[in-house]
Amino acid sequence: MRLKRLSPLAVLLAAASMIALTALAACGGTETVVQTVVVKEEVAVEVPVTVEVEKEVIVQGETVVQTVEVEKQVVVEKEVTPTPDPGALKDVPRNRTLVITHWSDSYRTQHDNVENFNWWLPGNSHARHASEKGLIEFLFYTNLNEGNIIPWLGESFEYNDSLDAVDVKIREGAKWSDGVDFTAHDVKFTIDMVRNNAPDLNRSTHWNDMISEVVVHDDYNLTIHLSRPDPRFFQVQFGFGWENHTPIVPKHVWENEDPLTFNNYDPEKGWPLGTGAYRLALSTPEVQIYDRRDDWWASETGFHDAPMVERIQYIPVANDDIAGQLYINNQLDAGPPLLKGTFEAAKGFNDALRSWNFEGPVWGAPDGCNFVLILNNQKTHFSSVDVRWAINHAINRDEITGLAYEGGVPAVVVPISSYGVKQYLPLMQDILDKYDAGNHSLEKVDERMTTAGYSKDSEGFWTKDGERVEITLEIPSWMRPQGPFLEKQLQEGGFDAVFKQGEPATIGDRLRMGETEVVWVQCGSINEPYDTFKSYHSKNSAPPGENYKGAVQGGRYENPEMDAILDEMEAMLHSPDDPRYVELARGAMELFLRDMPVIHIAEELHVIVHNTHWWTGWPGVEDPYVAPYPPWNGWYHITLNLKPTGN
Repeated sequence: MRLKRLSPLAVLLAAASMIALTALAACGGTETVVQTVVVKEEVAVEVPVTVEVEKEVIVQGETVVQTVEVEKQVVVEKEVTPTPDPGALKDVPRNRTLVITHWSDSYRTQHDNVENFNWWLPGNSHARHASEKGLIEFLFYTNLNEGNIIPWLGESFEYNDSLDAVDVKIREGAKWSDGVDFTAHDVKFTIDMVRNNAPDLNRSTHWNDMISEVVVHDDYNLTIHLSRPDPRFFQVQFGFGWENHTPIVPKHVWENEDPLTFNNYDPEKGWPLGTGAYRLALSTPEVQIYDRRDDWWASETGFHDAPMVERIQYIPVANDDIAGQLYINNQLDAGPPLLKGTFEAAKGFNDALRSWNFEGPVWGAPDGCNFVLILNNQKTHFSSVDVRWAINHAINRDEITGLAYEGGVPAVVVPISSYGVKQYLPLMQDILDKYDAGNHSLEKVDERMTTAGYSKDSEGFWTKDGERVEITLEIPSWMRPQGPFLEKQLQEGGFDAVFKQGEPATIGDRLRMGETEVVWVQCGSINEPYDTFKSYHSKNSAPPGENYKGAVQGGRYENPEMDAILDEMEAMLHSPDDPRYVELARGAMELFLRDMPVIHIAEELHVIVHNTHWWTGWPGVEDPYVAPYPPWNGWYHITLNLKPTGN
């Protein structure tokens, strides 16, 4: 019997229907409803009942009827009202429920740490994936698209003239979800708690290094004293709205707990406490639910209107394809980006799906990150500048961006993104032209490798002293489109390269140990060159066999000239109008291109997906009120801005 061949679109639609049924079975549909009901049931109970019966008694040959009392069991119908559960979920319809999932680097089939909401423990990601969308609020946010600061729990901050102290004013009227005032004492307690538990809590080593003291002046004013001048420290740590998850904790709860063992979870006490518009109502491996509070401080004080989203439902998703199918069936409103082809196929079935841009091929939004080929500069072969440059010339960036990503991302050669930092590029154009790093040239590959003392073996691969240049390209799943192209290009350039797709966690561990060649992302390029170049400071490297110490320093580049430039830049306010700052930025760019410590390939523009079937008010190119990335703090403002469509 011949099987009928289905078109790819038909296959996708059939799969979408199947996953919809699967999701309904696994998650109970698109709503979670627990109701207290009154039921009537027939129950057997022992009830003493007195009844009159007639009984024949024979007395001297006569039959006499007497009435006597007997006790017996009977079955009665009893109305049973279950005891109300104070933690039971209310009924919220789908058109008032925002359904989200995690970021693409955290695909999973179940949530973890479902009874541990200690935001400060390494590996606990609640503050990154769900809680910061409704329960947690931060002191300040930044609209990274336009650079403006959004004051929130903090009202203002100001540096002193020497840039080593920051005065912070806390907003009066903010309250924790148990009604206790949010004050400067909570901020000081949190900072001291983190510093006192270095290196075991997130950010503790860095804060211990940078913060010397926190002084509270009154309930709403404090000063953070720094160990050395750093004009960007406070905003980066407490108000960037990027991957800066630094939630303040309630002193009146945490001061009685050990932060290394405290799980911050007790539904009967309302833990975890937050200042946000939502409370945690349910946490299981299958779903987390956050319900809107009626007593949110911001709506009570008139600072902000109550959000129209009544419930946030956070579900796990296993991969890109399943996410696409959930989007098609309007079972998912936001979460992971999709590969360009997956998004366009899904949009073909559901025109309510949109990305940052309304039209392709460039759908996605910038995120301050680039795709980077990271080579351990301490290893044989890759310790040579000529070899690193030869590998760079073997890469055809236009082929990768045009074919692997179908024109959806731009090629890059330096650690600069599409955010505000790009204003510095015209000031460095002569340096970019001098090195011409984007030039794909096999002739230049041969020239560099020959200069470095290499020759080709019988199979056409570069060798030196009998050792072939082997490159194992480990690439996580969300960057897999470039893998086959890079493998082919490097092989054509004479390098024995093999593409290997792996899990982000495993690859990350090997990257930190310097054990493999990795295509990864390097972030930090937001509003000034220092934010990215600081990754190449020697202090972030490590000796062979040890984990690198900071930033994305998988390249383990060490150069005292670069260190001196970065040390001076660290203590300066950036400005393209400051001749000294520009001179230093140019110096860093010159060293980067001269030494090519890592190889930048393309800018990361994720095809963010927003479903407009149930909700409108999403950010986009036409209204860039906040960056659209789910794992960033600023996503909270999307929750507050959404409005129901009426569907």
